[in-house]
Amino acid sequence: MDEGLYFEEYGEGWTHETRPAPITDEGIRAFVALHGFNTPTYTDPKYMKMSYGGRMAPGLMVLCAAEGLVLDAGLTRRRGIFLVELTPKFKKPVYAGDSVLNRIRFKSKRLTSKPDRGIVVTEHEVLTQKGELAIAYDAVRMIRTREFIEAEAQAD
Repeated sequence: MDEGLYFEEYGEGWTHETRPAPITDEGIRAFVALHGFNTPTYTDPKYMKMSYGGRMAPGLMVLCAAEGLVLDAGLTRRRGIFLVELTPKFKKPVYAGDSVLNRIRFKSKRLTSKPDRGIVVTEHEVLTQKGELAIAYDAVRMIRTREFIEAEAQAD
């Protein structure tokens, strides 16, 4: 999508399913190092194999990947003002070699006190390539309405 959805375009029955994204060993190691997840759960291969059967991705990494898929799909491009809230429930682990996709469904919306923006709530299911639910969450976003006027247009 070149441009995302306006507030008015969200409604009953709206859904979107993103493309799948791979969760790689290299990606997990980079996330763990960058964010200081320095615990045997993520850094000790023997411990990981014995305790978890392999390299598990931190849940927050998978949540970031899921939100990255929303951005990559362009759903909020030039329409999203900001992300207000996420309410993740981590259901199943995701491992190196898995892939995840984000299945999104409209839940609710309301206008704010300013007519050029509204609040949109969407339900998300982050699924592995096996169809297993890894994370369920609601996302609350402030989204532009069609009344929003771009700064460039105002200058003309």
